[in-house]
Amino acid sequence: MRFTSYKDKVKAVLKDCKHEACVKVGTLAVAEVQSVTPVGVGTAEPGNLRRSIASEPMQNDEGVIIGVTAAAPYGLVVEKGSSRQKANPYLEPGTNAAIPKIKNVINEIYRNRLGGG
Repeated sequence: MRFTSYKDKVKAVLKDCKHEACVKVGTLAVAEVQSVTPVGVGTAEPGNLRRSIASEPMQNDEGVIIGVTAAAPYGLVVEKGSSRQKANPYLEPGTNAAIPKIKNVINEIYRNRLGGG
């Protein structure tokens, strides 16, 4: 009987799953965060903060960075507050709200790619 190793193929599929999961988790989390992001009233560009939320897979797909682009440098002040402004969290609550959906998406990716059903 001859032994055939599928180790390299399995590793490649797992790597692809990991990347796909990071991209989809980022997209899902951004949508959830945007849904709870406060929108300024009476500002020059209402909705700028919401539009500036983005995600990016970390190096080697070790995780996902979700945050605000340079288009809304005041995003951290809105999230955490300041001595003059009360905190109005949106990043953490939005991301936490996405956790059940994130788990489902990750399970689906791995199940589909690894032939689990």
